Amino acid sequence: MNIEPEFSRTIDVSRLPPEGRNERFAAMEEECAALKDRFGVNAFLSLEVELSVQPWKKGACRVRGKARAAMTRTCVVTLDQFDTTLEVRLDRLFAERASVRMDGKEIVVSVDDDDIGQIVDGEIEVGELAVEELLLELDPHPRKPGAEFKPEAANDAGDAGEPARNNPFAALKALKDDD
Repeated sequence: MNIEPEFSRTIDVSRLPPEGRNERFAAMEEECAALKDRFGVNAFLSLEVELSVQPWKKGACRVRGKARAAMTRTCVVTLDQFDTTLEVRLDRLFAERASVRMDGKEIVVSVDDDDIGQIVDGEIEVGELAVEELLLELDPHPRKPGAEFKPEAANDAGDAGEPARNNPFAALKALKDDD
């Protein structure tokens, strides 16, 4: 089953000039709304992608650049919402075939490899590449800058003026003290 990506951007590489080319993309409002759900954040404010697409070996190309996303998240310590940005580097090889020949030697490039994208009908999908890389770097436990977790002190019988917590071993201690 093919699922339509929330942020799809394709680049035609079938007529890629020898010097390559640079591309810039930004997510539209409805794409940001869809990405909010995929990322599980309070708000997905923006996504910008800057890429350099260069020819690489026979029939393949290399994409390098960066993706930057701004979002609103909830701090796991304070439960406050805060705005944050996430920036990742992109570097992926795209190929049509399972192998590429160079200088009489065969370089095996598996299009099933996660690090290799596939050229389909002369086009590559770079929007989903950016989203995948951002998701991999997304902190599952976000903290607002400056937020620190300070655990409460344990409430033991030794604490002055405070009653002991109901401790499962308190009954055993009482039996031992009766001896």
